[in-house]
Amino acid sequence: MGQWDNHYDFDWLPGFKEMTACQEEKEPEKESPLLPPEELQQEEERNWNDYAGMIRMLPAAAREVWAVADALLDQFEYEGSSMYAEYPDKQAVLKIVDRIYEKLHYYETEQTENRVDGTRGRNCYYRPPEERDSGTPFRHLILIVVCWNMAYRRQRYRRRKKIFPLS
Repeated sequence: MGQWDNHYDFDWLPGFKEMTACQEEKEPEKESPLLPPEELQQEEERNWNDYAGMIRMLPAAAREVWAVADALLDQFEYEGSSMYAEYPDKQAVLKIVDRIYEKLHYYETEQTENRVDGTRGRNCYYRPPEERDSGTPFRHLILIVVCWNMAYRRQRYRRRKKIFPLS
């Protein structure tokens, strides 16, 4: 093949320059921002392992709250869920907190708790009945864990929406 085989110069034709002047310049093809499925799977696995590692570092009470919150939030993981709204409703989040509190309220009612070494010790979440309201440290812990869990799920949802826009 000679040096002229892949080059066609039509500039000599009458009206060629005028004809091509009105055509849009094609932008160079950008690389797709999507990762191949294997790398995407590996990235998702790394994110989950990081998240699970953080959960393992939580104190026992927070891990139990996380487990209950995770199971409850699984029920809200569907298209159109209020969890994925641009601005989640605070009252809906507080209802989730109340449902979790109903299952774990014994943390505020027992004065002692089991320790890791098998002994019983003072329960830092214990509150006398007259002090139990919506502003207790245990309810705050539940709210923090729920918001943390929801934030992770929302990020994962947005990542997947970019990759699978019609699903």
